[in-house]
Amino acid sequence: MGRPVNATCVGCEAYKCHYPESKLSVPGSCPRRQYAKVIKETVEKSRKDREILRVNIACEEVLKRGSDSQGYQWTRIRELIEYARGLRYKKIGIAGCVGLMEESKLLARILTEAGLQVVLVGCMAGGATRAKFGLRERKGGSHFACNPIMQAEVLNREKTDLNVMVGLCLGHDVLFIKYSEAGVTPLIVKDRVTG
Repeated sequence: MGRPVNATCVGCEAYKCHYPESKLSVPGSCPRRQYAKVIKETVEKSRKDREILRVNIACEEVLKRGSDSQGYQWTRIRELIEYARGLRYKKIGIAGCVGLMEESKLLARILTEAGLQVVLVGCMAGGATRAKFGLRERKGGSHFACNPIMQAEVLNREKTDLNVMVGLCLGHDVLFIKYSEAGVTPLIVKDRVTG
């Protein structure tokens, strides 16, 4: 008896889920093969759950309206605005990195001009020191620490409809998503090497 294969799309060359006419075979690791029941369950849930259906319809509308015969025409920020309008969202939260506060403020202005209410919370708002978090001081670094849970909790209390991440550190973004009550979408992902 062979060892079970982990489900993954890494080794796939067939892409039959997108190109069913492909002559290539799908590998044994195909999630479609290993999790057929899960696929069926999630499709059914997506069709029956009103909130999931609303999000999927809004996504489809943005994709349809954002393209023409020349291809796709809308920027991610335009998509964000139209997606929010499609779902009748009024209040957008921005969780911004202190290093990208000017970009976060620019986004806030654009969203406000589009008729949305905006709440921007910087990662170091409140000025909690690294020591208060039980973290060691860094040579040459700030004495203050990012607080993504605080960002999420402030936006929760502000009752935002959707939250946008602008440059949160890896790990801090994970915590922000975990604690945010509203859905979360990334706009800028910070990479310190490639900029």
